Amino acid sequence: MNWVARLFPSRAETATVAARPAAAAYKPVVPAPPPLALADAPPFLPWISGTPALGDSALSADEQRILDKVEKVLALPSIPDNMLPRAAELLPQLIGLLRETQLPLQAVAERVNKDGMLAAEVMRLASSPYYRAQGQVVDTVQAIRLIGALGLQTVIARVVLKPIYRSSAGLMNASLAARLWEHSEALAQHTSAHAAAAGQEAFDGYLAGMLHNTGWKIALCAMERAGIAPGANPSSAFVAAMPEQVHRLFGHAAQRWTITPGFLAFAQDARQHGLAGGKHPLAPVLRQGQLLCGVEDALPR
Repeated sequence: MNWVARLFPSRAETATVAARPAAAAYKPVVPAPPPLALADAPPFLPWISGTPALGDSALSADEQRILDKVEKVLALPSIPDNMLPRAAELLPQLIGLLRETQLPLQAVAERVNKDGMLAAEVMRLASSPYYRAQGQVVDTVQAIRLIGALGLQTVIARVVLKPIYRSSAGLMNASLAARLWEHSEALAQHTSAHAAAAGQEAFDGYLAGMLHNTGWKIALCAMERAGIAPGANPSSAFVAAMPEQVHRLFGHAAQRWTITPGFLAFAQDARQHGLAGGKHPLAPVLRQGQLLCGVEDALPR
């Protein structure tokens, strides 16, 4: 099995959801825990790929070709829609729904009730253990009042954006897509909490975590079109280089997604400065969220 096929180890989606109860239950923003040291988590690429060990320290020829291909994509005026096909359809839908959350409560509830999946997720969040002490929830009006604006925004974002990560063909097969989505949910929870603790908008942090792995989808698309797949054990040089390039790919795509001013500013910073050199306050928030995800994923299941 090559490295790309192992990028996200195969797991039943129900099992992974159960392994991350906070993401599954849409746990509301809580005070962020103390920052971790870099040594507390493994490097990003090995733990997300399930690779037990690195290969050589230097880039292989295929790895260099992948990085060259990514650079060509980054040099384009914008990310082509066919490299992330569902985004062009879903992001305007998300923006429209978020604008409707500014309507009176009854009107918002009526809009939510028109979408069976969205209504079910709103009720599920309001009935979660976090809110259960406040009594039984009987309708969406009560549920929306209970979870508040941030709770409703995160539910909308999760329901609308999930199809971006769905795929069942090529390198982005069903197992890879499920793994990316699981990681995105967990990352969004962490970045939301840390954004609030850092004085940033919690929803901007949530969006940054939820959409960041679109950079991986674009990278995998570029690999597939070029017919390139690295070996089973990536080199340490590739492990160090690829996450930074993926962050820039995310920023390049997200510069067109005017969901909120804060998120747009973060996307522009990601494209221009990368993650290590990021100047936007959400850059360290995202790094911390990735570390937390790494620590969690390294724990025994």
